[in-house]
Parts: sequence; C-alpha cells; structure tokens
Amino acid sequence: MNETLRDIKGPLSLNGHLNIFLLLGLLVLLAVLAFLFLSRRKNVGVIVRKRPAHEIAYEQLEKLKAKDLVRQGKIKEYYSEVSDIIRRYLENRFLLKAPEMTTEEFLFYVRDYSQLVSAYKASLRGFLTACDLVKFAKYIPTFEEMDAIFVSAKKLVDETKVALSIGRQTTALWPEEVSEK
Repeated sequence: MNETLRDIKGPLSLNGHLNIFLLLGLLVLLAVLAFLFLSRRKNVGVIVRKRPAHEIAYEQLEKLKAKDLVRQGKIKEYYSEVSDIIRRYLENRFLLKAPEMTTEEFLFYVRDYSQLVSAYKASLRGFLTACDLVKFAKYIPTFEEMDAIFVSAKKLVDETKVALSIGRQTTALWPEEVSEK
C-alpha cells in the first residue's frame, strides 16, 4: 500500500469541446429551419387549373377511335378501353370510385346516388353490361353494336358533363335545365 495521495485536479477546460458542441448545435438548428422553410414552400406551390372530366373523356375517346382496334380485330381490348374511359370519367366527374369496383358493386352503389337521374343510371347499366359481356363472357358484337357502344359512351359524357355558363356553373344532369334560350 504504497499509494501516495495526489492533489485535486483543476477544472477541465471546455474551450476546445465547447466550440464543437456549439457548432453541432448550430448545424442542427440550421437543418431544422431549412427543413421547415422548404416544407412550407412546397405547400404554397403553383395553382394548376384542373381540366374538366368531360374534356379528358372526349380526348381519350378520340385517341381510342384513332387506335382503330375494331379494324385490327382487338374487340375485347376496345371494349375494355371504352369501359375504362367511362369509369375514369365517372370517377373524375362524380367522385365515384368506379374503376375499383366491379360492375355489380358500382351499379349497386350508384342506385341511391342522387346526382345521377334514373335515366342515366339505366343508360349506364346497359353500357357497362354490354362491355362486360364482351370482356368476360366472350360475346362477339356486331359492327353496329361496336359503333353503338362508342356512341353510347360519348352520349353518356355529353349528358352528364358540367356545362359552363357566364360566371356560374350548372350541371347537365337535367337536360331541360341547360337548354339554350
């Protein structure tokens, strides 16, 4: 036990360590501030005018027509695409989740949907049923039926689109309300 007592050591100098801690703290603070600034800046964003659902549907129907799938014998693909166009239109126009539902689910859901009048519901039922016959039951339609399904799709968009008038918006769900005067 030959230990000798040593004197108490003086306080540690924080000059070197303090500078490092202050620098790290300042960097963390700057990173947090930069993150907050950039996240708020993204939310401001540019306001983009959303195209009306009927314009998108018309454009897609014209592209489908230009593909000329009927002449190429791709009947099932033609019916699938025309059905998808109308389902996406209904989703964009009425905020219905039509693309995710089966035809039966969609028709059941739309049965009590107040924004569609019953005449359009019947038209929609016939349209979707005709498409499903070709897509799933391997029904081979005539050329007249293929033309009629395209006309039916276009008519459905025509009759349910939003009609814009000067300074106000009216819906074309009730054709007699939107007649030209």
